[in-house]
Amino acid sequence: MLDLRLLGGAGLRDPRGTEVRSVLQQPKRLALLAYLAVARPRGFHRRDTLLALFWPELDQAAARNALGQAVHFLRRELGAEVLVNRGRSELALAEGAVRCDAAEFEREAAGGRAERAMALYAGDLLAGIHLPGAPELMQWVDAERARLRALAVAAARGLGDARA
Repeated sequence: MLDLRLLGGAGLRDPRGTEVRSVLQQPKRLALLAYLAVARPRGFHRRDTLLALFWPELDQAAARNALGQAVHFLRRELGAEVLVNRGRSELALAEGAVRCDAAEFEREAAGGRAERAMALYAGDLLAGIHLPGAPELMQWVDAERARLRALAVAAARGLGDARA
């Protein structure tokens, strides 16, 4: 299973624990992996949505080509089984292929396991990542940062209240 760290700075390790630098050095491709891991609802996402978020400056054909190249790159670097299609119009991470700290943090916080949640929260989602050519994607990132930060604040308050 891949280990994807998105809170407090990005990290990606393969099942042997080796850092996958090739993906970490490609901000848009890393952001695509992050989106597939974190975006709600979890699961499959329409390719048309991905095109609009990640390549709004490109025409439809060029954006589809860019998405295809990104998917090919991720499959080559991470394994063909990591990204799965549903028909030709939807894309997702394969179930159980990626462990993501942000998704795990959200589950722990939502489940009332504040101590476990806070152990996972190392800082903002995709800290230091900025994609100026994708304003809607950055709006999503900013909204997710704020949402996860609010969950962390609530979990921290819960811990403080429990210890008081």
